[in-house]
Amino acid sequence: MPTSSNLRRAQAVGRVLWKLGNRHQTVRGGVAAAKTIGKATARATRVLWLEVTGFFFAVFALWVVAATWSQWQKIRVDPSTAPPTWHVFVGIGFSLFLIYFAATSFWRARREAAK
Repeated sequence: MPTSSNLRRAQAVGRVLWKLGNRHQTVRGGVAAAKTIGKATARATRVLWLEVTGFFFAVFALWVVAATWSQWQKIRVDPSTAPPTWHVFVGIGFSLFLIYFAATSFWRARREAAK
């Protein structure tokens, strides 16, 4: 017949083992939660990065378009003192290049958000 002290010891060991088991489940649950939150955060960060990049490309494109328009106005007003015409063509090409990057960045952000 077991003594009362042995029963109390067995109960104490059982409680400790129960707590250890729950801790491990908690750890496993915490790791799973961290993975889920990490994936969601990484996706949101990537979408935000693509949108911010697209915004800056769009701003730079508008800046180049404004500078190109200014060059074109100088050529139209006084061709003798104006800069060479190829400045306008380079500005148009560069602004199209930047607009392409801005648009593709926003498209990629939209595609990434839809995943």
